[in-house]
Amino acid sequence: MSLRFILGRAGTGKTYTCLEEIRNKLKRSPDGPFLIFLAPEQATFQTERALVSGLQGMIRAQALSFRRLAWHVLHEAGGIARVHISELGKQMLLRKLLITHREQLKVFHRTAVHPGFIQYLADIVREIKQYGITGSQLLPAITFLSKDKGQQLLAGKLSDLNLLCTRLEEHLGGRYIDPDDYLDLLAGRLPASGTVRGSEIWIDGFAGFTPQEYKVIEQIMQVAGKVNIALCLDSRTIGESLEENDYFYPTRETLNKLEAIAVKTGTHVEPPLTLDDCPPPRFHHVPAIAYLEENFFRPESGPARESAAGIKLVAAANRRAEVEGVAREIIHLCREKSYRWRDISVVLRQVDTSRTLISTVFDDYGIPFFIDIRREAGHHPLVELIRAALEIVTAGWNYDSVFRYLKTDLAPVEREDVDTLENYVLAHGIKGSRWTDSADWEYRRCYTLSGQEEIPGVPEVEKLALINRIRQAATRHLIEFQKKAQCSLKVRELTSALFELLINLDVPGQLEKWSEQARAGGGLETAQEHVQIWSAVVELFDQLVESLGDERIDLKDYLKIVEAGLESIRLGLIPPGLDQVLVASLDRSRNPDVRACFVLDVNDSILPARFDPKGVFTDPEREYLESVGITLAPAGRRRLFNEQFLVYIALTRCSEYLWLSYSLADEEGRALMPSPVIQRVKKIFPDLKEIYLPIYPPGNRDQDLQFIVNAQRVLAYLVSQLREFKNEGAILPLWWSVYDWLVQQPDLQDRCRRILAGLFYTNQEPPLPADLSLSLYGNPLRTSISRCERYYACPFAHFLAHGLKLKERPVYTLQRPDMGEFYHACLKLFVQSASGEEQDWSKMSREQCAQLADRAVENVAPLLRNEILLSSARYRYLATRLRKTVERAAWTLSTHARRSLFRPLAVELSFAPRGQLSALTLPLAGEWTMELSGRVDRVDIATFETNDYLRVIDYKSSPTGLNLAEIYYGLQLQLLTYLDVVLSSARRLTGRDALPAGVLYFTVADPVITAPKALTPPEAEKEIMKKLKMKGLILAEPDVVRLMDNEISGYSDLVPAGLKKDGSLYSNSSVVDLQQLTALRRYLRKSLVSAGEKILTGAVEIKPYRYRNHTACRYCSFEPVCLFDPLISGNNYHSITGLSTEEIWAKISCFA
Repeated sequence: MSLRFILGRAGTGKTYTCLEEIRNKLKRSPDGPFLIFLAPEQATFQTERALVSGLQGMIRAQALSFRRLAWHVLHEAGGIARVHISELGKQMLLRKLLITHREQLKVFHRTAVHPGFIQYLADIVREIKQYGITGSQLLPAITFLSKDKGQQLLAGKLSDLNLLCTRLEEHLGGRYIDPDDYLDLLAGRLPASGTVRGSEIWIDGFAGFTPQEYKVIEQIMQVAGKVNIALCLDSRTIGESLEENDYFYPTRETLNKLEAIAVKTGTHVEPPLTLDDCPPPRFHHVPAIAYLEENFFRPESGPARESAAGIKLVAAANRRAEVEGVAREIIHLCREKSYRWRDISVVLRQVDTSRTLISTVFDDYGIPFFIDIRREAGHHPLVELIRAALEIVTAGWNYDSVFRYLKTDLAPVEREDVDTLENYVLAHGIKGSRWTDSADWEYRRCYTLSGQEEIPGVPEVEKLALINRIRQAATRHLIEFQKKAQCSLKVRELTSALFELLINLDVPGQLEKWSEQARAGGGLETAQEHVQIWSAVVELFDQLVESLGDERIDLKDYLKIVEAGLESIRLGLIPPGLDQVLVASLDRSRNPDVRACFVLDVNDSILPARFDPKGVFTDPEREYLESVGITLAPAGRRRLFNEQFLVYIALTRCSEYLWLSYSLADEEGRALMPSPVIQRVKKIFPDLKEIYLPIYPPGNRDQDLQFIVNAQRVLAYLVSQLREFKNEGAILPLWWSVYDWLVQQPDLQDRCRRILAGLFYTNQEPPLPADLSLSLYGNPLRTSISRCERYYACPFAHFLAHGLKLKERPVYTLQRPDMGEFYHACLKLFVQSASGEEQDWSKMSREQCAQLADRAVENVAPLLRNEILLSSARYRYLATRLRKTVERAAWTLSTHARRSLFRPLAVELSFAPRGQLSALTLPLAGEWTMELSGRVDRVDIATFETNDYLRVIDYKSSPTGLNLAEIYYGLQLQLLTYLDVVLSSARRLTGRDALPAGVLYFTVADPVITAPKALTPPEAEKEIMKKLKMKGLILAEPDVVRLMDNEISGYSDLVPAGLKKDGSLYSNSSVVDLQQLTALRRYLRKSLVSAGEKILTGAVEIKPYRYRNHTACRYCSFEPVCLFDPLISGNNYHSITGLSTEEIWAKISCFA
């Protein structure tokens, strides 16, 4: 038994020496004791590939990780009989323990529900085992910390951990093997292993070991014939002491510990094999990198004498510019320098943050690559299917869960059918037990607020039959699963039912199809994911049954445990090809020797990394625990020192070309700073010029040429250049050459045409042909005033809504327009009932008003949206709120009746071809006409002297007023047009002509008032009446104002007007004289005619209005259709200019 160290700095050939020694032994003697190469788990594949290079085959040699060695030894020497629980199974078991002992936990009961907590918990449990910490060590520390008031949180964490670890061990008992115990078991069984006994072992790729790994190495020293351990260490400093901040300190500490173990076991330590060539063989051809390796961490070293050839320092405008610059340089190396893809490596400190960007850019540039990272599986349709299926059963078939399940494309329903079913379900509010009813769904008769029934026609009946067929196909297997799951209490039975659901859905077959499709399309990694995810889910089920099979558990808790397992699934993919660029993180991957290495994200706080306090314990807590005798993994300070070693690794990966780059800004434009690494490299190589990478070609010929490397990407750059040219900028002639070349490529012509057409895209619609417009709208043009208002708000929105008749899919929910209809219907019934009472409406008590209002609500509520107000507790509560609002509105109307001489003449007065009044017919240009229909909420009449006065009242559920500018620009035509229609039909309504009294908005609300002090009920009532004051325009005659409020004194709290003591109107009263009203009526008719003519001539421009802070786009549902964007050429708002009231009246008065 002997131990030999192989020591050397980066690039000196340690790994090569180990591999070469194994190869030579194999060549000399193919048979004999085993030759074992131990490497980090993520590096075993690369190591095995390197080992077989140049060999015909091998039997004696194996490249293994510590865990894989444990698997071999336990199979050979025993210890495998117990059931193995994987990391996945352990995390689900920990979730079960958290659920079971939630009442006993002091700290974790609050954090257990947080996403990712199970992973943190599993990590700390593993750490406790790796560092050999037992309950006998934890209990005294808990007692000690509990006495310190400043450490109660830490004491609680330790107490919870002790409880969970104890219960975990009790559950595992002697039946199961914890994955964190593998190495302990390995250490115990190594003496009985024939594989390891007498073998020669090489250990390489480690900077340090965990306590469990040291334990294994201790046993290996006593069993193996010879142990060789390679460490990255400067052999010239072995006799010297190193400071903790020295970049070789981690490996020096490892060397010292291994030497101590050798002394303890009596292992003979051979003289070390020191590889101290200067420069190291890896850097023979690149003196600059050799000098960097030697002097980067030596502040006393001066600037390099040699040039910085082989090193490139790059600053990029942002991360995308950085990655695209890397892609262009990789292609340059392969084209011009004869590099292979596999000769190149891209390394980052954190791959996961840049994975999507690198994938997108490298795909665009056609670079084959493999990102060495374990993929999370939470995005996969199978994981979503399992989650959704369990949520459906536990949450009662809610909408979200059902359609998440159906949209995985693993259910036996086509996506088009899923959309059809979803639209029906949304329209009718289907949920819960209605999904599992044995009877077919029937067409629900839609009762309108008018009391009329909508009877289904033949198309609706056929569609309903289709929907029922889709529903049955979608739910058949789910209903079977639900029946089995609800009858099951044991984990084994629940898991079996879930697995049976997946088999009934033919999930394995569908995944295999997806895998084949991905493989045929060149998506080899995606193909692997589809295959691996099924294996991972089956393993999850196996682990669930093995660890918790006979446990009785609530279905909701079962869902939580399965979710914990699904969150923990990680897919480790094998590189699908041999010749590809490797993208890897510094801490995880062990890159093979490469010719070129691109180190990205060399920014401050990224490389070296600044650690955020993640996990169960903070860094101060770890340091405090160490002071009381509980040593865990190094705290943040120590990890920061270890980061220096990773920087050293990054700088020494390649043998020919080193690229160091950083970004000046992140994705959101925030400034980023370069890493100290950049500053140090600049100091060592003062003549090294930093290159700047812009986002787009800067307009310099030499720099622009560097962007022209790939046809797909250069097309995007060409567009930016041509856009500059279009905006009267100058571009280089070479871009016209690029344009000429691209349009001549057969495989790019279509794409060129589509992309270049975007340069001249203005997002505007030309006018419709007159015959097409006429076929859409007809002659006469039958429309409404609100539609004309919509046209003035945005012609294109009007075209979509009333020309193409586009609308959002109906959803079974109560929206503001529904509430408005509800109020209108209730107040119609109330006014009709109140007007029909034998007693005078104005003399009704508040209780009588409330009774009539309640009666109206009871009649209307069942008619609204298929009884939506009766469909759930939430809506029943809302109905109570609506009832109170109607009661308040009824009492306010009664107050108006008491103080006003106006009485209702008509309610819900319709004017239409078949209405109570004739439609408002207006002649248009040529032979066209337009017929305007509508419904007036209420028309009141009062008689003064010999004249009848009419006023129009419109109910609104939110405060609304008349705005003269909006009237002038066509945005508020409705109320005054109603007055025009009523006055024009006065003889039909009253038997004689009438005068206008005004137009008013009545707010239907139950407002909340605030006051600096407590108010008496009469004072509160007065404040409420002020808030509910009607707004609008009144005829500027004091007598008319008194007709509306016979108790007026000063400003009225009923209408927007006030009288002075001399009887004249206040100047700020909202009034107009008869001549102004006449001008307004004529101007409105002109506006309506103009809108009609524009509609029929096909004017459909995308031009929404903008008035002050409001735009037509604010609540428009057509934004995804029109794609209006003020930044696009041709997209401009119709800005309403701020004309003064006097200027507007001056323009309108022309129509008097």
